Amino acid sequence: MAAVLAMAAYTPASQADGYFSQVGDKFTRGFANLFTGIGEVPKNIAGASKKTNPVVGGTGGLIMGTLDTLGRTASGVFDIITSPIPTKSLVEPAYVWENFDQNTSYGDAYL
Repeated sequence: MAAVLAMAAYTPASQADGYFSQVGDKFTRGFANLFTGIGEVPKNIAGASKKTNPVVGGTGGLIMGTLDTLGRTASGVFDIITSPIPTKSLVEPAYVWENFDQNTSYGDAYL
């Protein structure tokens, strides 16, 4: 981490602003996902209830929401630890409150 920060000190100003912005965004995204992952439970219950009925949606949504909570929280931890390396989010949508009707998916993190 020290090497990455040392190299960042010698980058041109235009690139440094972009780098520090991406690192800050990734750290913020990771911190948010670490603590708001539990929002996947009501999101999945609501989504599953719309597709089926409240009984099946409640049970299936609780199970899927719990799994997505674990995935989003793990993604948040990963983003915080690897924040000096700017990448896209592992989780789509990047935040639980974005596009609440979209199912959570896990994809690639490369730029």
